[in-house]
Amino acid sequence: MKSNAEIRAWLADAVADQLQLAPASIDPDRPLSYYGLDSLAAATISGELTEWLGRDVAPEVLIDHPTINALAEHLAARVKEAPASTAKAGALPDDDPGWRGRAVRRVAGALVRVLSRLEIEGAERIPAEGPVLFAVNHLHILDALWMSAVLPARTRFLVAGEFRSRPVIGAVLTAARVIYIARGRADRTALDQAVDVLRGGGAVAIAPEGRLSRTGGLIKAHNGVAYLSCQSGVAVTPIALWGQERAVRSWLRFSRVRVSACVGNQVAPLARGATSQQLELHTTGIMRALAGALPVAYRGIYGDVLPQ
Repeated sequence: MKSNAEIRAWLADAVADQLQLAPASIDPDRPLSYYGLDSLAAATISGELTEWLGRDVAPEVLIDHPTINALAEHLAARVKEAPASTAKAGALPDDDPGWRGRAVRRVAGALVRVLSRLEIEGAERIPAEGPVLFAVNHLHILDALWMSAVLPARTRFLVAGEFRSRPVIGAVLTAARVIYIARGRADRTALDQAVDVLRGGGAVAIAPEGRLSRTGGLIKAHNGVAYLSCQSGVAVTPIALWGQERAVRSWLRFSRVRVSACVGNQVAPLARGATSQQLELHTTGIMRALAGALPVAYRGIYGDVLPQ
């Protein structure tokens, strides 16, 4: 078991590294929020703590014990902690969607064919096997319907947690083995589950914007996609989808909506242990690659760095 002093020294170094500060400048009795520690940095540090201590440390622990001294005292006093999460006995492999997942995919594919005309560019850029992390834009509540026709059947989608309790749709999403993630904070449980899928050779899809774009263009992205890439060592494959925002108008005219998909160039991962600032810059690079796969009108705030 690590001593209080060892944990305190480790935390000072980890916080300083994340925020690019000198360890000597960190006051162990000052709240970490004073130095700019955000929820994603807390998730990163808690993940590294879990590995270093050999037991699970949730990001909320950093919030509940806001100073280094308080956190070190709490961690040193906890002789017994729940072990780090492991796969459940009998769980499906990360690359196997299961019969329920395959059934959902077949129904989704049939709906796509009936309701739309889907054109895909760059499908050869989608890795046929091995771990792959997809970054997708978000224009319509039914984006996953078309994405399911583009992405490999083994892909696990990250979906907002509130959909779990929705009638019918919650059951469908659960059958499709989505990973539910909480909005508005760094959900370490969901992020760790996605990292485990990637490390197990599976495929994960995430919408970095975290919510629907009401403008039709890309909006500010969260750093979760960069975190997943960094922690798993997997490159990001951007996939842009557009046209589906006109679906209702087309369906009201009893016509199929024309939807286009474009697979962009992969973005290499950062080295593990990247700082919050590095993750922010990496997220911008991923979103620029996603913007590059979109027509000019859909590039939003990431369009100013690309040729018009």
